[in-house]
Amino acid sequence: MNLLKAAFYCFSAVFLFSSPLLQAQQIRYDQIDFMNNPPWGDVLERSVRTGKVIFVDGYTSWCAPCKKMDKEVFTRPEIANYFNQKFINVKYDMEFDQGDELKRKYGVKVFPTYLFISPEGQEIHRIVGAHIEGNEFLDWSKMAVTSGQNYAELERRYRNGERNPAMMFDYMRALRMAGEKEKEVQITQNYLALMTKDHFMDRSYWGAVKLFLNDPTSREFRIIMDNREEIGEVIGLGEVDDKIYQTIDGQIKSDRWFISRDGHLFDHKAAQALIEILQKANIPKRNELLARTKAVQYIRNGDIYELVYMVDAIIDFRILEGYENFNDDLNFYAVSVSKAALDDKLLHKALSWTEYACKRENRTAERAVFLNTKAMLLEKLGRNTEAASARKEAADAEKL
Repeated sequence: MNLLKAAFYCFSAVFLFSSPLLQAQQIRYDQIDFMNNPPWGDVLERSVRTGKVIFVDGYTSWCAPCKKMDKEVFTRPEIANYFNQKFINVKYDMEFDQGDELKRKYGVKVFPTYLFISPEGQEIHRIVGAHIEGNEFLDWSKMAVTSGQNYAELERRYRNGERNPAMMFDYMRALRMAGEKEKEVQITQNYLALMTKDHFMDRSYWGAVKLFLNDPTSREFRIIMDNREEIGEVIGLGEVDDKIYQTIDGQIKSDRWFISRDGHLFDHKAAQALIEILQKANIPKRNELLARTKAVQYIRNGDIYELVYMVDAIIDFRILEGYENFNDDLNFYAVSVSKAALDDKLLHKALSWTEYACKRENRTAERAVFLNTKAMLLEKLGRNTEAASARKEAADAEKL
């Protein structure tokens, strides 16, 4: 009998001591294990009991980026493993019941919004929007449970006067993640405005420069342009040139975005200043950037003849050869001409650009777009039979 009791106690001890291990083995690795719409009070109680931060996925039924995150990010093993161990994971439709209450309580305005809530019910971290590429969503989420790096703690450190480069980079990045656009602009502008050439030659400041310096007509960007080689000796010339290119490329794309939206204020002086900077610059891909900047300016000013001369020169002299979005740009220029030109000669020019783009394009979806532009131009020229053929070809391409 005593032997049976001893065996029972041994078995019980083994079971008790091994049960945490068994629980750990039940953690899902194929996706984040969410509780859907659980009572919020129960979630807070569980957070207090376990000491874990609550991860709230605030979504809506119509939010396409929310579904993309579910399918492409929350199913990654490294993310599932981390979240299932570190957080209490809950989902709420922010248009109904508890989700609507949480939306109002925590000021959720866009979807998806991901909240990180302390056991006391305080928001300590936030990520706005879908983040599909790379490991950025996981990296940003880790900040929520890393000492001194969640949004609330970074905000407190900033208010207490801390300004070291690492903290400022994390704080500005947290502002961007949280969708605090106005605050981010104010903080980053004030921070960058204090920088001198020596700061740009200090790698501890370079992270903030790379991510937050986006105005190619600013004093800070001029410092990089004027001291490109000297800064490049410390940071790496390739990295400096890449920052220059990405900054100017971003400005060109932003200007193009505003062209298609009426009534938006546009800084004509800044656009002209960028052209003057590029005319004097000695940087890689300078001719490409200058041509694209001028083309956008011609479109905005309605200088269609100047645009046609520019685009013909781009093609004839292969100025944009090697530029990955060359075909997309040709299509953009052709559409711009079609909207403004009353002269058939100009329409013929735009038509030749779309035909050139169609011949070069291997991407099916993009080729369909170019073919539709071609059809539109043919219709304007009264060549309806050819236009119908182009539309059919575009429709066939869209089905692939």
